[in-house]
Amino acid sequence: MTLDHLNAYALTVRDVKACAEFYRDKLGLKLMELSDGFAYLKFSDKPGPGVALVSAEGLAREIPAERVRPRERLLQRNYFAVFLEDADRAYEELRAKGVRFLQPPSTRPNGQRFAFFEDPEGNLWEISHFPKE
Repeated sequence: MTLDHLNAYALTVRDVKACAEFYRDKLGLKLMELSDGFAYLKFSDKPGPGVALVSAEGLAREIPAERVRPRERLLQRNYFAVFLEDADRAYEELRAKGVRFLQPPSTRPNGQRFAFFEDPEGNLWEISHFPKE
C-alpha cells in the first residue's frame, strides 16, 4: 500500500456552521460543502488539500466515542502552519476581521516572522513568512 496524497486537514469541532463561517468569512477559504455535521473548504480553486470540519457527535458515531471524547476540551498539540507573503500585514487584516491572535507577530532566531491565531473552537494556526533581504 502506498499513500497517494493528502485530501484534507480534518478538524473535529462542536459547531460546524460557526467554524465554516469563520474559515469562509475571516480567512477567505471557499466553502464547497456544508451540512449539519460536516463542512469542506478549499484554499483556492487549485488542486490540493482543503479543510474538513467534522462534528464531534458525528465522528463519535463513526468511531468509538471514548476515542473522540466529544464533551472534553482537548489539550492543543497540533496546529496548521501556512506561509504567506507578509505575516505582519496578514495579522493586521485578520485582527480587523475579529480573528483572535495569541500574540502579535514575532521573529524566530532564523528570521522567520510568525503569529498564532485560533478558530472559534480553539484550533491553532500559525501564519509566517521569511522576510526578503
